[in-house]
Amino acid sequence: MNMRRIKRFDELAQNVPPARDLWPAIAAAIEAEKSVTGAAAGPQRRQRWLPAAGLAAAVTLVAIGVLIGRSVVPVRIAETSIARQPATNLIPAALRDANYRKQRDVLLVEVQHQLESMPAGERAKVGASLATLRRSIGEIEAALGRDPANALLQELLVNSCQEEMRALTAVRDSGNQET
Repeated sequence: MNMRRIKRFDELAQNVPPARDLWPAIAAAIEAEKSVTGAAAGPQRRQRWLPAAGLAAAVTLVAIGVLIGRSVVPVRIAETSIARQPATNLIPAALRDANYRKQRDVLLVEVQHQLESMPAGERAKVGASLATLRRSIGEIEAALGRDPANALLQELLVNSCQEEMRALTAVRDSGNQET
């Protein structure tokens, strides 16, 4: 036996037959399992129930879709019925806005008188807070000018205006509570 040292893979022998052939044992094991389990009947049985399962799944999905659709439709009908109301609601809204502006202007005059009677440090804090509220309202109104249908901005504007009115009222009433 010649023991030559191999330094690279290409020096290995290319066609070396296996010591024994394993295929006959593998084929015999496969055939034995087929005869024991009846594998030929399995795929046919599976093919019979597969369309029925698919049909049942489809009917279930359609039923779920109908149930979801029925629960969503009343909300859309209510939204569209509100949207189709006549435009007479616009006039009271404009009047409400004018009324709000008038009340706010009166409140601002009262608050200005109250601020003049406050100490300088407190006046600076209150003034900064009111300026921040006014700046926020201005920014929200500018954003609404770019996207007037944005409900989130509309709600934010209403909340900010209400917060400004609460702050103005609190400042106005702060002098009345001192006794």
